[in-house]
Amino acid sequence: MESSIPLFKNKTYVKLFLASSISIYGDWFDILAISVLVAYGWNTDPALIGLIPVCFALPGIVFGSFAGVLADRCRKVNLMMASDFISAILTGLLALADHIYWVLPLLFLRSTIGLISSPAAQALTRHVVSEDQLLKATSYNQIVNNSGKIVGPLLGAFIVSVFSPQICIMINAVSSLVSGLILFTMRHIKENEKSTQEKDDQEKASFTGAWKEGWTFVSKNRFILNTIFFAFFGMMGIQLVDFQFPVLLRSVNMEDPVVFGMLMSTTGVGSIITIAWMNRFKKFQYGWAIGGGLSLIGIGFAGAGFITEGMSLWLPALFGLLVGLGNGLWMVSFNFALQKQSPKEMVGRVFGITNSLLSIVVIIAPITGGILVQTLGASTIIKTSGFIVCGIGLIGVILGKWLWKQEAASQRIQIPVYKETGL
Repeated sequence: MESSIPLFKNKTYVKLFLASSISIYGDWFDILAISVLVAYGWNTDPALIGLIPVCFALPGIVFGSFAGVLADRCRKVNLMMASDFISAILTGLLALADHIYWVLPLLFLRSTIGLISSPAAQALTRHVVSEDQLLKATSYNQIVNNSGKIVGPLLGAFIVSVFSPQICIMINAVSSLVSGLILFTMRHIKENEKSTQEKDDQEKASFTGAWKEGWTFVSKNRFILNTIFFAFFGMMGIQLVDFQFPVLLRSVNMEDPVVFGMLMSTTGVGSIITIAWMNRFKKFQYGWAIGGGLSLIGIGFAGAGFITEGMSLWLPALFGLLVGLGNGLWMVSFNFALQKQSPKEMVGRVFGITNSLLSIVVIIAPITGGILVQTLGASTIIKTSGFIVCGIGLIGVILGKWLWKQEAASQRIQIPVYKETGL
C-alpha cells in the first residue's frame, strides 16, 4: 500500500473500518444490557456476576494462540465474516435467555466463535495499511471503540429504560449481521502478496509448527514479552473489579441504568480526548504512555470507590473521565507497540498469544473480585484495586527504559506527524 494514499481513500481499509465500527457499537449496547439485566433485573449476586467475564475469557485461554495461527495462515476476511454471522445467531439466542444460567453458556459459545476476530482484524490491518499510517489506523480503531462507549451506553440506557435490555441485545445481533455482510463484499480482496517460495514454505509448515513458531518469537523478543507481562499485571488489578461497578452503584442507591450508562460514556469521552491528543505528538516514550495510562485508570478506580449515597453525579462522571483518559493512553500505546514490533506474518500469532495470556487474568481476577466484594464490600475492593493499578502504572513510568529496552538507543519511538488536528 502506498504511503501517499490517504487512509480513508484506501477502500479496503474503509470497509474493514466500517465493519469493525458497526460491530463495536453493537457490542457496547450488548455489554450495558447484560450488565443491567443480571445486576438489576435479576438481582444476581456478585459471585455469579463475576462469572460473566470468565465466560468471555475462558475460550481465549484455551484457543487464543491457535486462533492467532488461523489468522496468519487462512484468509482473514473469511474468518471474520464467519465469526460475525455465527455471533449474530448466538446473540439472538442470548436475547431469549431468562436466567443467568442460560446467559453464561451462550456468552461462552459466542466468545469462542468471536475469538478469531481480533487477531484476524489486527493482521489484516497490518497488511492493508502502510507502515507510516499504522499508528493512525490504530488510533482510529480506538476512537471508534471509545466513541462506542459514549453512544452505546447512552442510547442503550435510554432503550433499556423505555423498552428492555433484550432490545439492546438484539441490536447487537443485527450489527453483527451487517458487519458480516460488509465483510462479504471484501471476500475477493488480495490480503497479502507472497513469493512462490514463501507460499511453498507456508504449505509445508504444519499448524503445530506455526503455533510453536509464534510462541518462540514472543518468548525471545524481550520488548514484546515485557509489554505482555506488564499488561498482564495491570489487567489483573483492573479486571478484579471491572464488572462490579453495577454492584457498587446498587449499594449506594444509584440503580438507575442512566447513571451506569453515564459512567461508561464519560470513560469513552476521556479515551477519545487522549487519543486525539496523542496524534499531535511526533514521538512518545512507551514507559510514560503505557505506565501513565494505567496510573490514570487506577486513580479513577480509587476515586470511584469513594462514591456514596446522595453524592452529586458529576463526581462519578469525573472518575469515569479519568479512567477514560488512562484507557485511551494505555490501549493505543499497547496495541501499537505489539503491531510495530511484530513482523507482518507474525501479527496474528502475537495478538492471539497476547489474548490467550491476558484471558488468564479475566478468569482469575473477576472470580476473586466477586468473592472479595461479597465479603468486604464493593467500595473497599474498588478502592484497593485502584491503588494497585496506579502503583503498577508508576512502576512502568519509573522503569520504562528498562522494561522497553529496545527504545534505549533513541529513547523514544518515532511517530509520523499528521496534519489533521483533533478528531
